[in-house]
Amino acid sequence: MKVYILLDGEGITGVVDHERQVKPGCPGYEEMRKLLMSDLNSAIEGAIEGGARKVVVYDMHYYGLNVILSEVPPEAEVVMGKPPKIAPPAGLDESFDALIMIGFHSMAQTKEGLLPHTYTLDMKALRLNGILMGEIGLEASIAGTRNVPLVMISGDSAAMKEAGDLVGDFEQACVKYAAGEHGALCLPPSKTSKLIREKAKAALKRINDFKPYKVNPPYTIEIEFYDESSARKASAIEGVTRKDISKVEMKGDDLALLWESFLSKYTA
Repeated sequence: MKVYILLDGEGITGVVDHERQVKPGCPGYEEMRKLLMSDLNSAIEGAIEGGARKVVVYDMHYYGLNVILSEVPPEAEVVMGKPPKIAPPAGLDESFDALIMIGFHSMAQTKEGLLPHTYTLDMKALRLNGILMGEIGLEASIAGTRNVPLVMISGDSAAMKEAGDLVGDFEQACVKYAAGEHGALCLPPSKTSKLIREKAKAALKRINDFKPYKVNPPYTIEIEFYDESSARKASAIEGVTRKDISKVEMKGDDLALLWESFLSKYTA
């Protein structure tokens, strides 16, 4: 089996603060990287134990430079620098059997969500073909266009609920229980490492139970921003239409190409 792991930061063990933990250069960033590596390597080890012969990790947090490459197990390869996830060697394609998400969080505006946001801090809501979703939903949808199922997620309790409501069955590694936007009851790495490893292994052991999450084409992505200036910035990108003062829209037949082309330009 080939496994693709999407790695984010806000849902990592022990992380509860944007400015003091997950932002590169902040006081707690290096400690966050250690926790991130613990979560990631546990997932890789569990995937290998579950039958994976190849693991590709995509570091999608901030600049994509969070992974300490010297600490990654030899069975895995890491995509760094956040190139568009459209095609190999960086992208997820039909050759993969499973998608795992490590360190994920709930979407923007989530009640009782821990560090809730959708890709950037200025996006208020994202809808794919009218379906409200965050990063979990959109990345699962993109994987679905390649017939790759989402099989396991690690993150906080709000992320688990969001994913369950949208995609249904998957193995859950809840590493912290959200108690508002900047607080959580956190399990220690000694527990979360074992939990993540066991859940990744369990997911691949029952790989045939999972189905890709699919949204039928053609695709329309609508984004609502918190402020007018962000909508104006987004509407300057080719293929993006301004709908009103705070909303933009884009359409296409290839979801991965549609989203990655937009996101890479918007965050450049």
